[in-house]
Amino acid sequence: MLNRRLLRTKVVQALYASQIATEADRLLAIDEIAEAYLPDLNSMLPQNREKLEGLKRLSIMTLGELIKKGQPSTDEELPFEVIQTARRAFETYTRQTQRDRQAIVRRVLKETEAIYDEFLSIIMLLMELGFQSKLEREREYPDPDIVFPIESGLDTNAVILLLQASETLEIEFIRRGISWSNDLTIIRKTFREALRSDDVYIDYCKKNVHTPEEDQKMVQHVLRQVILKHEIPLTHLQQNDLYWEDHFELIRGLAIKTLKSADTGKIQLPELTDDWDEDQFFVEELFNKTIEHEAEYESYLHEQLKNWDLERIAQVDMIIMKTALAELIHFPSIPVKVSINEYIEIAKRYSTLKSGKFVNGNLDRLAEKLKEKGIIRKSGRGLIDNK
Repeated sequence: MLNRRLLRTKVVQALYASQIATEADRLLAIDEIAEAYLPDLNSMLPQNREKLEGLKRLSIMTLGELIKKGQPSTDEELPFEVIQTARRAFETYTRQTQRDRQAIVRRVLKETEAIYDEFLSIIMLLMELGFQSKLEREREYPDPDIVFPIESGLDTNAVILLLQASETLEIEFIRRGISWSNDLTIIRKTFREALRSDDVYIDYCKKNVHTPEEDQKMVQHVLRQVILKHEIPLTHLQQNDLYWEDHFELIRGLAIKTLKSADTGKIQLPELTDDWDEDQFFVEELFNKTIEHEAEYESYLHEQLKNWDLERIAQVDMIIMKTALAELIHFPSIPVKVSINEYIEIAKRYSTLKSGKFVNGNLDRLAEKLKEKGIIRKSGRGLIDNK
């Protein structure tokens, strides 16, 4: 159920984070150069502060050339000391950027895998609400200020009972450490303030007996209208997942599919993906190719955008287009139109109001040019023309 658009979005997010981290690493390298040219306050010899400042500036300029071109400028003769200082800072910068990039990709993949934990957490919340219903109905002394029907409840719901009886589900909870033990307040507030005030649930509780269809309809209602819409549980879910808006559709789909499996008489847990190894490869390869060929993609984009003020182009748009170019060039089995359409949608959602049209127009024209030059070459399914 994990789709490629979400994976592409993860890559774009990772590249954005990588760009921020790279800039931070560059500033740290500059700090290392600045420290190398601080006056030695313990020295008895006089310190030439103007000379030190000049050497520092030359070293910082040389560092910039090393980052951009991989070698110092040959336009002027630089002192050996300046080159050595810049090279040491550049080595620090290179090591740190490589570590940061690897960490960012690992984090993105971990976030993606954690979507399944969130789905299981929502299923457990349904079961916990069933337990709260049981406590409510078994109270020896009901609250006199609250008149609530107790002919039935979520605890008598056939789907909830199947969830509670599922060994597969119990094993997954234990294996993944899924628990609401630290958030009992959220469970109780959701039950009291969201579920008990829900008119559909109140009507359900007035009946002693329910058909399988009614039980399925009820549990789907609690999932969709209470857990995934009411402020109390929804705020909690959003606070625990910075990318909730990205993950929401997938989590909801997994939960709905799980509940519907109860119609067969046994809970069946859906997989997050048909092939996680392939999905992981796609994320890592797309990220790495975008980084590896960034200068090449920039040259294509600068030629395409020569009549634009590049400083006014949204940073996210540039990242999206570079990622699209990496996919167009290095993933021959993916049709051109599929790739372009996917990145148009990502631009619409994550960048400016005009980004969709901007990305569309430029990628369309650039793809045609690169196909004519033989840079974009498709094979297999990639030859399909999705007009």
